[in-house]
Amino acid sequence: MKFTTTTAKTAIAAAGIAAVSLFGAAASSATPGVPEGLGTPQTLVDGPLVTDYTVSNLQPANVTIPGYTPQGQLWQADINARANSGVVTPVVTNFNARAGEQNYRVISVPATPQGLSPAPITQGGTSNGKVYFDVTGAAPTEVVYNDGMQDVLVWDTNPAGAPAPNSIPGQQPNTMPGQPNTMPGQPNPGQPNPGQPNPGQPNPAPGMTPNAPIQQS
Repeated sequence: MKFTTTTAKTAIAAAGIAAVSLFGAAASSATPGVPEGLGTPQTLVDGPLVTDYTVSNLQPANVTIPGYTPQGQLWQADINARANSGVVTPVVTNFNARAGEQNYRVISVPATPQGLSPAPITQGGTSNGKVYFDVTGAAPTEVVYNDGMQDVLVWDTNPAGAPAPNSIPGQQPNTMPGQPNTMPGQPNPGQPNPGQPNPGQPNPAPGMTPNAPIQQS
């Protein structure tokens, strides 16, 4: 085959496109799941198969799992799986509980009480069940769906961006028990305005200084 300038340019262009495609795929696969609050549905897309998962009620479990001896405290979470597109199969073993950097693998014993079934779900159908974790350290704050390479779905007990307790968006948090929140720039109802008499105190007589002692003759 005769090697020409045009052939060289074509080969270089093709190599560049392949490199960009490979880099894009790698960058996409490295993007971790964005934490959402417990009880929030999240969508898992695997080609034509689309599943909605909802994880809720992460808490200690008071159950006995036949054939399993816990090394720590059992925890549980409720999971709802819905097949939005195609016949989907929940991969129960992909769920983990997490406390910081500590991961607790799901207990995959078949006889877990009310456990989430790994049976296929037809399109439009749902499956509900529990998953269990053997927590041997700090209490978990997240439930993570990890495909073996990365976190795909993450549920957090306090996701970033959640409003602070006892506060309303646009208002300062209430830091004094028993006192109402105030809008920024507005006076506190329990405090007098500058230059105004203190509520509950008698107004001074004309020509007298507030709270000044009365001179006796």
